[in-house]
Amino acid sequence: MSVFEVGDNLFGLDLFEDGKPFRTSAYVIRGPEPTLIETGSSTSHSYLLQGLEELGYTPEDLRHVIVTHVHLDHAGGAGMLMQAASNAMLHAHPKAARHLIDPGRLEEGVRAVYGDVMDDMYGPILPVPSNRVKIQKDLSTLDLGQGRILTFYDSPGHAKHHFCVMDNVTRGIFSGDTIGIHYRKERTGWGFDYGFPTTSPSDFDPDVMLATLDRLEALAPEVVYHTHFGPTRPARDAFQFSRRGIHAIQGMLARLPDDASPETAAIMLRAFLARDIAEVGHPVDQMDDLALDIDLDSKGMVVYMQKRKTGKL
Repeated sequence: MSVFEVGDNLFGLDLFEDGKPFRTSAYVIRGPEPTLIETGSSTSHSYLLQGLEELGYTPEDLRHVIVTHVHLDHAGGAGMLMQAASNAMLHAHPKAARHLIDPGRLEEGVRAVYGDVMDDMYGPILPVPSNRVKIQKDLSTLDLGQGRILTFYDSPGHAKHHFCVMDNVTRGIFSGDTIGIHYRKERTGWGFDYGFPTTSPSDFDPDVMLATLDRLEALAPEVVYHTHFGPTRPARDAFQFSRRGIHAIQGMLARLPDDASPETAAIMLRAFLARDIAEVGHPVDQMDDLALDIDLDSKGMVVYMQKRKTGKL
């Protein structure tokens, strides 16, 4: 299932992140102004092109490319795509645009987290010419024609350079990483879907994320289009599992010592997830497919604690 329909002239593309299905999705809006939301990393580029082809598009057909934030599984391949999408503008958060134009600091930060495996995981990060990057501020809009309008909402909590995008036609929100991860049963092999927030470094802030969730839910969306992975309908389910998870993480942060290591946080997080999944009636004997997320979330928790301690939030 590389292409799947999710709404009125709206399709999801499986980007096969790390070669695996049901991990990362992009979205294509058909119409007079063909629009792509999220590019994935450079290692997903061939899958992105394949998905566009299945929809009858080439990169040159695109008029707009939108990235919710510059984490590499969302925008690492933006530069590579924009080389091919010669007729498109790249739309980005005000704090994200500079990293797309000059990705040097972004690459340095990512290498600090992933080390030498970054290249295999995400591939090269190519710059985008500044005249092809359009900044979208809070509440700005993009008219795609035929009555379809996208509205951008500043959405900190996961990252300071993050926005979410509301589609007026489907009443859906393209959520990036703000309204949690939708773990599809096809991904985990558990036989049921599960949802949990993502707290990866370096900007995670639980209080800010909760405030963002309140603001976005007040828009009364009907569906959440997750980058990881696919839609959650009704939208309230995604808001509920995201809040439940953030409240749980706040409890863990209160119990962790100030000098806690990511490994200590990971043990606590893994134990919580096992209990939480069992409490909703779905005990599991393995969480291998969550291993990377648990590692990143634990690092994000520890970075948050360090920033809070030093007054750098």
